[in-house]
Amino acid sequence: MKKMVFIALLSMIVVLNTQAQKRFWELGIMLGGSNYVGDINGMFKDGKDDSKEWNQFESSFNFYNIHFLGGLVARYNFNPRWSFRGGILFSRLSGDDKHFDNTRNLNFYSNIQEFSGTFEFNFLDYRTGSLHHRITPYMFAGIALFHFNPKTEFFDKSANENIVLKLHDMHTEGQTFYNDKGNYHLWQISIPFGLGVKFSLNKYLCLGLEWGFRKTFTDYIDDISTQYAGRQNMIYNVNENAAEVADRTHELEGQSRTYHSEGEMRGNRTTKDWYNFFGLTLTSKISSGNKKCLKN
Repeated sequence: MKKMVFIALLSMIVVLNTQAQKRFWELGIMLGGSNYVGDINGMFKDGKDDSKEWNQFESSFNFYNIHFLGGLVARYNFNPRWSFRGGILFSRLSGDDKHFDNTRNLNFYSNIQEFSGTFEFNFLDYRTGSLHHRITPYMFAGIALFHFNPKTEFFDKSANENIVLKLHDMHTEGQTFYNDKGNYHLWQISIPFGLGVKFSLNKYLCLGLEWGFRKTFTDYIDDISTQYAGRQNMIYNVNENAAEVADRTHELEGQSRTYHSEGEMRGNRTTKDWYNFFGLTLTSKISSGNKKCLKN
């Protein structure tokens, strides 16, 4: 009986030790690009309901308005198939109706910061530094917290100069006074998911190529979602600058007196905004178990 218990405990120790040898951390960077998908698009034409046909996920493949992406990543490898990765990523999103010849004439840009945690599943056995398991496609999914703050450039007639306005502070769709909703929050949750490929370059370095979609739960990354609150309402409840950037058709040539009526369609409330991150990751292994495992 004692021999059986001893053998069982010894076997368990061996198994745990073997698994521990396959676990290690990697630290590194991610460089690439980002793009935005939302109410500024080719389907939204002058407030027509055709915009309801706009599929946000399919539109992610258009790579509209790409901006530079950079950040730090840390990966913990549980075994040759499963990993957990944390990331802090920084980029910019932007959109402009002029790119789609839309007389609505709205635009925005926003720096974005994302803090994410995702699980990665390798389709093949993979270990950084392995001679025989050095490449694998993988998929990932998780959760992220991101911050955005849409802004626009605007010519202030009173100051006679271009200024930058934070659109969130302008209440451009009458948030808090025209409808029964409060203003949108600048910190939001997203669901990152996507695909990639990993390559082991040598004993310590892993190169990854990936494309990740971000499903969000806000329609205000671009500060556009519902309807116009009306010029006079905007002037009375906020200020004239807010009224000017909430409805910008009048800035176009020959449209100087064109303003949308209260309640007219300004965006498509039936869909939420998305954004995508894609690029290369380069990570370095900082700890490993038995070096003999690298030959496997």
